[in-house]
Amino acid sequence: MPTRHSELVQKLKEASLFTFRSVEAAVGRNYAKVLIHNLRRKGQIVELLKGVYSFKKSPYMVAKALPRAYVGLGSAAFLHGAWNQVTAVTILSPDVSRIAKHGVREVAGFKVVLRKISSKMYFGYEYKYLGDLREWVRVSDPEKTLIDIIYFRYPASDDIIPGLLEIIDTNKIRKYIEILKERSVKGQKKIEERINSLIKVKSR
Repeated sequence: MPTRHSELVQKLKEASLFTFRSVEAAVGRNYAKVLIHNLRRKGQIVELLKGVYSFKKSPYMVAKALPRAYVGLGSAAFLHGAWNQVTAVTILSPDVSRIAKHGVREVAGFKVVLRKISSKMYFGYEYKYLGDLREWVRVSDPEKTLIDIIYFRYPASDDIIPGLLEIIDTNKIRKYIEILKERSVKGQKKIEERINSLIKVKSR
């Protein structure tokens, strides 16, 4: 790389992620294309979303690339220690379809599933520190993870729910159910009924 731009590359390395536009603003469109092409060819960066890149080669970084997104479902259960399966990293976001395509993509050699969630359902996440990445990433908390698993009829729910029931805060999940009611979320009554039956089992 030309030494005059080595400072820029160092800044990009220190950033969580960066965009093509930010590089273009610094060095012009043509050189930005060459720079990013070379960094990708050498395997130094990964593309998280179209035009968004990172030196941190992790599928979890996709959750940071979208303005509103969190790691959810089985992936969140895994990060909370409620499930021991390593699945494709699932990212839930109201911005899927508008900013990024719904479906499966590959990031850093891992499968990432982008799923759309309504803005009404976009709540109940926390920032979890991922030591390997040295990054804080949005992850649905145990209570919202349980709600999402029921809402999406997640295939492995029977394996995951027992682990989540051990760590959920009953009062917190009841507050979340009230939020679903206030926002008139479709299917909220069935979610409430299922949660209530699970809490009864938990309290025995």
